[in-house]
Amino acid sequence: MTIKLVVFDVDGTLTKHSSIWWRIHELFGTTEKGKLYYDQYFAGEITYNQWADLDAGLWKGKPVSRIMEDVRAAKLVPGAIETVQALKDYGIVTAILSGGLDIMADDIASRIGIGYVLTNKLHHNDGILTGTVDNLVAWGGKAKEIGKINEHYGVPLEETAFIGDGRNDVSVFSIVGLSVAYNPEHPDVADAADVVILEEDLRAILPHIKSESQL
Repeated sequence: MTIKLVVFDVDGTLTKHSSIWWRIHELFGTTEKGKLYYDQYFAGEITYNQWADLDAGLWKGKPVSRIMEDVRAAKLVPGAIETVQALKDYGIVTAILSGGLDIMADDIASRIGIGYVLTNKLHHNDGILTGTVDNLVAWGGKAKEIGKINEHYGVPLEETAFIGDGRNDVSVFSIVGLSVAYNPEHPDVADAADVVILEEDLRAILPHIKSESQL
């Protein structure tokens, strides 16, 4: 098998921080209601779109600048920049597929040199959040959306690797050519992956990509 495309999750995979959704709740003091909506979604009481819209609605009128302070302070996992550069050197293209938000994913992509990002888009106008979001990547919906990245690059799923750490990555693990659980958050994630990496440096994935690519 030759890997020609590597797709990354963001929170917990490229960064050392937890979900950007929860971090915004913490910034604006909306964690209690955020937890309520979280529980309602996983109880099947609301849809993902309703969950995302309710969350974003809590932040209406808040300044984007406050979030950006936190975004810019987000620490990359060790080796993130070097890993993406090495993949480019191998002739492999890269992308981000995240259930997070563009305000974080776009910043991380620009830092490490990834040119294609597919994630949810948080709306703002004149530096103020509008309370709305484009829900493009549902929780557990990455298997449905990764095809857009494959189409963009003209690379089939069987020549694609996905790197993630969360239970919302499990669905996509089953359809790509190579799935890598990087410091998985739960045993279910490790069980679903082809490769499990328990190291602090992202460069630990490279031998597996290189091996699969027969380089």
